[in-house]
Amino acid sequence: MASFIRYTCQPELLPNIEAALAANGYTIASPFQQSFGGATTLVMTCGLATLLLAYRPSHTLAEIEVWGVALAAAVQLLEALPLPLHREPTPASMRA
Repeated sequence: MASFIRYTCQPELLPNIEAALAANGYTIASPFQQSFGGATTLVMTCGLATLLLAYRPSHTLAEIEVWGVALAAAVQLLEALPLPLHREPTPASMRA
């Protein structure tokens, strides 16, 4: 299994995704932070799953990375949301 799963989505969906995660027991481990380059990131966790929500103003899409022992549960939650998320190929899935 991949060590992480990456999704992309429209940046305006990030607040909806954050709210859906919070409604399902995820808590903010690192609140939204902005880097010098303008990238904005938020880290949320639930048990042994961690999600990174990130957006760079120079990109048209936001990214969501999911990792941890409970990766499958987090992926299941994300894919059940009625939001257009695109699952990106990972290095492990490209070798299979």
